[in-house]
Amino acid sequence: MLKTPTSDAGALKETMTRWLGEFPGDLICARQIWYEALSGCGVPSLTDVTAIEAVLHSLEDWKHVGMVRYEKFGMQNSFMKTNKAEKEH
Repeated sequence: MLKTPTSDAGALKETMTRWLGEFPGDLICARQIWYEALSGCGVPSLTDVTAIEAVLHSLEDWKHVGMVRYEKFGMQNSFMKTNKAEKEH
């Protein structure tokens, strides 16, 4: 059972924002968030992935970078953390 259901957009954004604030990396995909931030099990549905990616698209600190291969997850639609200097240019 998920800690935060993907159907609750407000709670999902809050959980993801808090988790991403502590995330040490600069590259992320919906599947990694599903397992690590939301404690999901099994394969996330297309609806789950869409909800997670919608939140990522709405966050100013993350930008869509396309498909990236992950060792654990294979090819995934991915987002990269941006820094403030990049945004000002």
